[in-house]
Amino acid sequence: MAKSFLERTYNHFEKITDPRVDRGANHPLIEMIFVALCATICGADSWADVERYGKTKIDWLRKFIKLENGIPSHDTFGRVFAMLDSIEFYGALQSWVADIAGSLKGETIAFDGKTLRGSFDSASGKSPLHSVSAWACGLRLTLGLTSVSEKSNEIPAVQELIKVLDLEGSVVTADAMHCQRETAKAIIDNQADFILVVKGNQPALQEELNKAIVDAFDEDNPDIRCHHKREINRGREEYREVNVLPCPKNSSVFSNWAGLQTIGAFIAHARSMECWRSRRRHS
Repeated sequence: MAKSFLERTYNHFEKITDPRVDRGANHPLIEMIFVALCATICGADSWADVERYGKTKIDWLRKFIKLENGIPSHDTFGRVFAMLDSIEFYGALQSWVADIAGSLKGETIAFDGKTLRGSFDSASGKSPLHSVSAWACGLRLTLGLTSVSEKSNEIPAVQELIKVLDLEGSVVTADAMHCQRETAKAIIDNQADFILVVKGNQPALQEELNKAIVDAFDEDNPDIRCHHKREINRGREEYREVNVLPCPKNSSVFSNWAGLQTIGAFIAHARSMECWRSRRRHS
């Protein structure tokens, strides 16, 4: 398995341009990349962590790579990786991750946007940095990541990520911002399914959805499926319930959404255990 991992790493990263003048006289670039990848998989999140990992596992690492001059220092790791062509390296990284991940059939892929804390500068008028990512929940891998200048630009960025990733057989999830007809169509065109949250940014869809679900409950629709869960979490009793039913066929609103098959509602209740005990004492 480790040899296969090494071969895959070489296949995807061996053509990365080495920016150093001496072209890795002390530490070949592919060896540095291999050590960094292994360390990152094991939880390293700084170059100092990568160096410590390499020195701790050097005997194991030498089963696959030479490391004739030992493990590079954290300063060397940081300096070399900072000089790499980011587009070239990111392309190789994406290709490697896709190869390692294999088929995404049955996997849940969560698309989400993040704002980098502390990245804004009010004095110079610089807005904070935003990024959107595709996270394979079961594999615990980021399949794709791209930066955007504004939070509103997340929508087209996610649509582009959906188009370039091989999502066949997976289930794509996203928050209400990405509940867009174009996004749903891009997912369906990529042979995947979607679960999207509907809120006020889609008023017509939200109104039609609420009406269909209320009508189904009022009519005791036998097609309703329910799943519920109750648990104690951080001193609170939490109850969650999901109700789903086939999408009505006679709705002009629903028909505008490519691949829409099922609609549903999520209900959640929470109360503190102290409140619950107090009610029991007084009952």
